[in-house]
Amino acid sequence: MNAIHKPTLSALIVVAAMVPSMAMAQDKSAAGTAEQNQARIDELDCRTLLRLSGEERGFIVLYLHGYVSGKKGQTLLPAQQLAQETDKVIDQCIDRPADKLLPLFEKARVN
Repeated sequence: MNAIHKPTLSALIVVAAMVPSMAMAQDKSAAGTAEQNQARIDELDCRTLLRLSGEERGFIVLYLHGYVSGKKGQTLLPAQQLAQETDKVIDQCIDRPADKLLPLFEKARVN
């Protein structure tokens, strides 16, 4: 006798029928997680930024600088200037954690 069992056709049909529903369940689960990780850019506050880890904080800062640069039509990347402006925003956030981030970035980005 052969010790290896060959799958029957009906077992293969059941598995094939389950794969799309499992994939849809994963998609819904991932979508729910993605929705939980979303925030409106105009609702982000300093307290939120200060609580984030270094990498997450960096992503938010980069995104906000990019957003403000896009609104201003800026295509150059003045790295040193952006670093100084970021320091100003962080200092203001430490002093006033309830302030919204977007207006602080817009104010810091005078040019």
